[in-house]
Amino acid sequence: MHAADAAALGFYYQALFALVTLIAQTTDDAAVVVERLDDVELKVDGNTMLYQLKHSMSETPPPVTLASRALWKTVKVWIDALPALTLSETTLWLVVVGSIPGDCPLKALLETDLDRSELLKAMQEEAKRVIDERTAAKKAGKKLPHEERSQGCEAFVALGATEQHNLLRRIRMQQNSPTIDQIEGNVATYLTLLPKEHRLPIAKGLVEWWDRQVMYSLCGKRERVLTHIELQQQITSLISDIEEARLVPDFMTAVPPKEYQPDGMLTRQIQLVDGRESDLTIAIREEWRAREQRSKWVTANPGMASTINDYDLVLCEKWSDRHMQMAEDCSEVEDKEKRESGLKLLRWAHQEAPGSVPSLSEGWSGHYYVSGSYHVLVIDLKVGWHPDYRDLLKDGE
Repeated sequence: MHAADAAALGFYYQALFALVTLIAQTTDDAAVVVERLDDVELKVDGNTMLYQLKHSMSETPPPVTLASRALWKTVKVWIDALPALTLSETTLWLVVVGSIPGDCPLKALLETDLDRSELLKAMQEEAKRVIDERTAAKKAGKKLPHEERSQGCEAFVALGATEQHNLLRRIRMQQNSPTIDQIEGNVATYLTLLPKEHRLPIAKGLVEWWDRQVMYSLCGKRERVLTHIELQQQITSLISDIEEARLVPDFMTAVPPKEYQPDGMLTRQIQLVDGRESDLTIAIREEWRAREQRSKWVTANPGMASTINDYDLVLCEKWSDRHMQMAEDCSEVEDKEKRESGLKLLRWAHQEAPGSVPSLSEGWSGHYYVSGSYHVLVIDLKVGWHPDYRDLLKDGE
């Protein structure tokens, strides 16, 4: 896997792991933060759990041993964080997709109550070996070995025996953790109160909602902390949507990708009425949202094609009533006035139609669907803004 791809998956894994961690909790005061003191930070019942995550999509993930760079890099992160922690109230988790070999002293970290004295001794010896080999290489003028582990080893040795022991007492490891492609199914396993056929759809909807919340938390659009209560509220909302067969506005805040190019007919129709750059920007955004929404609905439920078509007829009728009157009023006027009237009709579709045209379904709140669908219809010349748009665009049919 390309390094950039692995890094992107690694970050996304943090967000999904935070979701699984929070949904597994049973107390309302549980809350998580992504990318603050650690990859994932969980607070529950007055205790803090910090998670360092080492993800891999390899079919044979590397085992975790005393010589693993993942171990010593994590040790360095935790030692650096010690001044900000109350260690007696903190559990430090190293979560790996790989496993710990059967004879490795790190096995002592798999359970809270296992004796860690042998592990402490082994880590002291490993850290000393790394430091000694680097010192010898430096004296010999050779390239220094163990570069990726050196800082962790040096920081561990600098702690002293008592602090090392206290640190190890607070460390736990989780091996054979699910990979990123398994997380969605893992979320579904916690939805045990739901019928089986609803668990995976709810899990998918939950992951989509969670992605947005993590993104908003990182860019300051919401609180950094994501709580167990709001997670449960979202689950309840998704259950309600399924039970009521309510349509969900999936693209309310989505924006088109930078490379998105709308159909040329959309642009031509707006040019016919001297639409401004702002009119075109709104049209492109809403058309993309509506088109993506239609595609998602039909992919999930092919029967939605009929609902979409029926609602298009409603939209066309409401547009036609206005367009007919406009065409009659403009029958004897100059083209400049026709363009001005057409621009008013375009802006009606953007600004007023979403609130005045009958709703797609009860409780539907996705206003973008009305204005965006008008532009989908514009592309097929079923709708237009200029009184004479059909004659002027005959070559576009």
